[in-house]
Amino acid sequence: ANMGGQPVSILLCDIDHFKKVNDIHGHAAGDEVLREFGRRLRENIRPLDLACRYGGEEFVVIMPETSQELAQQAGERLRQLIAESPFAIGRGDELKVTMSGGVATIAQPDDAIEAILKRADDALYRAKSAGRNKIELETIL
Repeated sequence: ANMGGQPVSILLCDIDHFKKVNDIHGHAAGDEVLREFGRRLRENIRPLDLACRYGGEEFVVIMPETSQELAQQAGERLRQLIAESPFAIGRGDELKVTMSGGVATIAQPDDAIEAILKRADDALYRAKSAGRNKIELETIL
């Protein structure tokens, strides 16, 4: 899972308090938020990066040829872009949306994708536990 010795980084991100969006504003509004979140991710990554929905309100951004430091910077930039302008949710309503993210980097060619996703997920969990609307890095033991 490594491109010719180049690091590959993963940003696993989660829309903060997404359940509340569905509960308070309804599933149609939730779907709008998911679509807009995905669009903002796609439009603000490099051409060689890949952003996709990972399940529920989680998205993953795969960043080839990207060190952990650069991935953290990219994650922080995306976090700010998401937070700075409200999401339209129909009938002229707008909603402030934030995201939390976890970054992990594949350094060894034999790193399993499951292991890297687990490390990114652990970092994401720490970001959410620390108050949300932040990006955390994996911790390597």
